[in-house]
Amino acid sequence: MQPRMQDFMFLPSGEYVKTAVLGYEQVAADALWFSAIQVMGEKNVSKEAGRWLAHALDVITTLDPSFVHVYEAGGVALTTIVVLPEESNRLLEKGMLYNPNVWKLPFLVGFNHYFEFRDDAKAADYLARASKLPGAPAYLAPFAARLYASSREPQLALEFLAQVYEQTADENVRATIEQRMKEVMVERDLQLLERAIEEFHSRHQAFPNQLDDLVTDGVLRRIPSEPFGGRYEYDRDSHNVQSSMMKDRLKVRGHRRVA
Repeated sequence: MQPRMQDFMFLPSGEYVKTAVLGYEQVAADALWFSAIQVMGEKNVSKEAGRWLAHALDVITTLDPSFVHVYEAGGVALTTIVVLPEESNRLLEKGMLYNPNVWKLPFLVGFNHYFEFRDDAKAADYLARASKLPGAPAYLAPFAARLYASSREPQLALEFLAQVYEQTADENVRATIEQRMKEVMVERDLQLLERAIEEFHSRHQAFPNQLDDLVTDGVLRRIPSEPFGGRYEYDRDSHNVQSSMMKDRLKVRGHRRVA
């Protein structure tokens, strides 16, 4: 376990710490937040360490319930650096209770419901709530409407990830989101290529010999670039396409998470 995380193992409850710091709640919150940032900057954070981080974030926000940045950055970190969506939502819901006019908090709960719990209706509900709060961007209301229609397409997932990326300052978290965006781009491209292969077959009652045939025939203007620097491969026997860098398909319409 990371040395900094060991300090959080002995951290008592937020209410106990609040009593112990004798009126210096914000000073204590700032000190704990500085330690939490160090942990969030680690390249590998185990689930056990992530749970201690979630506890530390709860203590910080008990000391200073209006510390909005902790809810935002911590909520994103708990679903990107480690996959702990329940803990993330618990922190964000706490933030909404104490900071009801901050639109980013329900937006991030919606993000978790869409990506981690695959519940488009709940995601739409939270985005709709966020859209009505002061300072909310104009795109939120129509975005929520698209979610109500259960539009689980890679492009929608990319837009969602891009919005969270723009609102995240932590470079480690941004790098993780960027990785997930590339994974979704691969799925988007594979679906595009699959549709193009179907169109080629519809035209010629035969499958292409190679992906370049799709361009030669005018079905596609070009073969998309693989975002990880690899290439898209086509199996002439099975007619399947895959990325040379990602052997497993992302479950955009499957049972679990999108990215």
